[in-house]
Amino acid sequence: GGIATLIGTPPNLIFAGFAQDNFNIEISFFQWMKIGLPISIVLMVFIWLLLTKHAFKLNKVGFPGGKEEIKRLLFKMGKISNEEKKILFVFTLTIFCWIFRKNTINLLIPNFDDSMIAISSAIILFIIPSKDKKEPILKWKDAVTIPWGILLLFGGGLSIAKGFQSTGLDTWIGEQLSFMTFTNSFIIILIVVAGVNFLTEMTSNMATTAMLLPVMIPLANLMQINPYLLLVGTTLAASCAFMLPVATPPNAVVFGSRLLKISDMVKTGIMINIFSIILILIMVYFGIPLIWEVS
Repeated sequence: GGIATLIGTPPNLIFAGFAQDNFNIEISFFQWMKIGLPISIVLMVFIWLLLTKHAFKLNKVGFPGGKEEIKRLLFKMGKISNEEKKILFVFTLTIFCWIFRKNTINLLIPNFDDSMIAISSAIILFIIPSKDKKEPILKWKDAVTIPWGILLLFGGGLSIAKGFQSTGLDTWIGEQLSFMTFTNSFIIILIVVAGVNFLTEMTSNMATTAMLLPVMIPLANLMQINPYLLLVGTTLAASCAFMLPVATPPNAVVFGSRLLKISDMVKTGIMINIFSIILILIMVYFGIPLIWEVS
């Protein structure tokens, strides 16, 4: 699901920042969704069918007393509060502005971008009063508990990418891959997507994206193909690691339940990896030229 939106997973944001720095082109929230959302939906359906019909066959879909338990928990939660309604409104408004920014806000304020929308939403939460009217919905003592380290990791990723370019390391690595000039662009994209997919099983997807995106531009120039094909392929593949617990935090959480063995994850995950490679390859090679109108 993370690949569906620009804010869903760090590699997407790193790619957007990288494209802005190198091509002075802004990747909008809606523009990314046109690529990421179809992949996410198809992948979700495939994984559901694979897990329930093949890998772990479910004899019973439901469990006795399930509906009653859900009703009990909903009753315990009570009605939606005034503060929750306000937060839901701000959240919905933020998503709407992200998706339809170019057809709404930019008609009045041309330079208003996605980051400004996010900042504006946060400011609104600091201003809107709570039910007792004495304090805002979002207080500073709550804001300081936000995991700001993620932003530092994101900034570090962009710094690594800039370091690759400023030292010329990206060009050198791209030249070392010149042996791939014997083949066509379809095979090159396949090699890149598959390589990144399995590399991410052992490294952070953020670090993988930050290190490899700078390399893709000289490689694309060497192969005489549009760099977006390799950049987007790398970004998407970095978020599709399903085999090992160390690959992504969700994998580690699932493995931590102790209901699965590593062998179970590898046997099922490799099938999902292979399917995701094929799906990304098709979308990148055939979809991007049509959807983003690039050569």
